[in-house]
Amino acid sequence: MRRRAWVAAACAVAAALAGGRVGAQAADTAQRIDSLSYDDASAVAYLYNQPAALRVTKATTIAQDQTVEGNVAVLDAPLVIGGHVTGRVVVINGDVTLLHGARVDSELVVTGGTVDGADSTSVGGAIKIYAPRLAYRLEGDEVVALRDESQGVASWFRQWKRRHLRTHNRVVLRSGTYNRVEGLPVILGPQIRQNSSLGPFSIQALGIYRSADHFAWKADNLGYDAQAELQLGYARGVAFGAEAFDEVAPVETWQLRDSEIGLASFFLKRDYRDYYNRKGARGYLALRDGTTLSLTLGLGEERWQARATRDPWTLFRTDGTWRPNPVMDAGTFTLATAEVRYDTRNDRDNPWTGWLISAQLEHGFSNHVVLGPASTVVRAPSPDGQPVPVAYTRGVLDLRRYNRLSPEAQLNVRLFAGGWLGGDPLPLERRFSLGGSGSLPGYDFRQPLAGESDVLSCSAGQAIPGTPAQCDRVLLAQVEYRGDLHLHLFGDWGAQSGSGGWSWTFYHPLQWVLFSDAGRGWLLHQLSPTGGIEEASAFPLRDYKADVGIGLDAEVLGVFVAKSVTDWNQPVNVVVRLRHRF
Repeated sequence: MRRRAWVAAACAVAAALAGGRVGAQAADTAQRIDSLSYDDASAVAYLYNQPAALRVTKATTIAQDQTVEGNVAVLDAPLVIGGHVTGRVVVINGDVTLLHGARVDSELVVTGGTVDGADSTSVGGAIKIYAPRLAYRLEGDEVVALRDESQGVASWFRQWKRRHLRTHNRVVLRSGTYNRVEGLPVILGPQIRQNSSLGPFSIQALGIYRSADHFAWKADNLGYDAQAELQLGYARGVAFGAEAFDEVAPVETWQLRDSEIGLASFFLKRDYRDYYNRKGARGYLALRDGTTLSLTLGLGEERWQARATRDPWTLFRTDGTWRPNPVMDAGTFTLATAEVRYDTRNDRDNPWTGWLISAQLEHGFSNHVVLGPASTVVRAPSPDGQPVPVAYTRGVLDLRRYNRLSPEAQLNVRLFAGGWLGGDPLPLERRFSLGGSGSLPGYDFRQPLAGESDVLSCSAGQAIPGTPAQCDRVLLAQVEYRGDLHLHLFGDWGAQSGSGGWSWTFYHPLQWVLFSDAGRGWLLHQLSPTGGIEEASAFPLRDYKADVGIGLDAEVLGVFVAKSVTDWNQPVNVVVRLRHRF
């Protein structure tokens, strides 16, 4: 804000010395700004989206005998005002002309255009003229500002990278997620992407080498991931792909990001996921409309095997022990999948507005499954340890809405629902749990609740090593309110003292966050007194767990304090998150 004020003042002085004006307005009544930051663009979009008595997308004239009772919003068109506007005027990417006798009672905001004929007698509020055009997309009737990637070294590099990586042949060397089963997976191999006359074609063949047991050269430390895809069309098209893999796969990836799992494992010897080995192949067909909408259908066969906990090195808590990795179900499954993804967020890393909806459906079946250990109320063990057939259907819905309430305030909500839809009880690899920093931070991760049924991981009964997730279904609702904090350290010593000395101001985006979460997990299949499986309540509404909390989010790192409101004996938890909570 201070930089923009200096720019506006300099423009005003220059105009006064030259005897000129901005358009035909008095130079001391307008603030002309030669840059348009993302925050300013979002603020203009917010003003445009407010209720308006007149909202148009074509050249418009307000006659001299006409009065508009309220705001005026114009998009991609010029506006001529000869009469009276009792509210605010916002013009995006258009010019404004005020005729003699015209009057605007509130502020006048223009992007990508000029203002002619305005002065302190015709405009009652501030006059802001942003020289650059506003980049936007429409979400219904609302304008959503897009980030301007045309400025700055980092933005220039992103553009260069995006442009030059459209077609490339290279060797990839990167790391996977640090965890207690693999240690550090090192991924190496060729990657090719070419633009054909039909559309983009890509292929990769990556090997996986794991650091567990000091990079010992053995089968447990080796894997691969090979993929090939051809898309007919570019931004919009149909893609055909196939992949073959032998990898360690995590259970329940929806709660925490890979980076958070890796850092917690490496620094604190705490791994908040469970793992199994998947080996097989898959083909898929995808319909894509840019990055906004996609539908993917897949069919494949995978062999699932249990993975044991290793003892990879950690920076702290070196004398501690890892949580055992639960023994998962083992068998060869045929999997048919469908996934719909809808993403209208203005920014994937730091969204201010938009939807993110992901819906998944999976049907799996196998004639030969060795069941892993589970709690007695969940399911019966395999008879005499013999394999059993399993066929199941599972669905997952992750719905998120980001809402900008004002230039400095935001209200976000998330609904996550997942679980059994039909067939046999779910394999352990496909079950759910709640609790911990990724879902209900007011409760500890996989911590049984004393004296009551476990509605967070459904692990009632005998203790299972590693405490696997065992819920047939979960339902979780999350809401948060965010507000900006303007943190300036070291002040402007030189400017305040008038000494002309160095001025150093440190600024970093910072938000305060109020949040609340509520949810529970439950079983749909429980052992009957006779030993068989019977269906339990389909949708119990009691015993939901809830928490509230407050935190500070510095965009890349957030610290949050959470407290359960349904179990007051639970202690206050302090959690650290990378990026935002969701």
